[in-house]
Amino acid sequence: MTILEAFVLFFATLGVIVMLISAIGILHLPDVYARMHSVSNAATLGVNCVLIAAGLFYPDYLLRMILLIALFFVTAPIATTAMARAAYRTAELEGKFVLHYDEMAEQDDQTRG
Repeated sequence: MTILEAFVLFFATLGVIVMLISAIGILHLPDVYARMHSVSNAATLGVNCVLIAAGLFYPDYLLRMILLIALFFVTAPIATTAMARAAYRTAELEGKFVLHYDEMAEQDDQTRG
């Protein structure tokens, strides 16, 4: 086994383990926000490790994999924020948890009245 193959194996294994732990987290975490945190970890670290492994294994596609990684780092926080806002706006929050400062409720009050 060469050094390159060892790196490919390491990154692929690390990515799969992170995604497996994230899948277990999705099943066992209590609320939608904790589950979204688990999914965002899988999207950033897990998928990026698998993309690095693929780029190292297929050197012709390394630049494409790096561009995909950059795209994941740009789009993942935006998608997670959009999902969190949608979950907040559609959930019945009375009595579920207490926020010390709720910016979104203030923003909703300003737009309504």
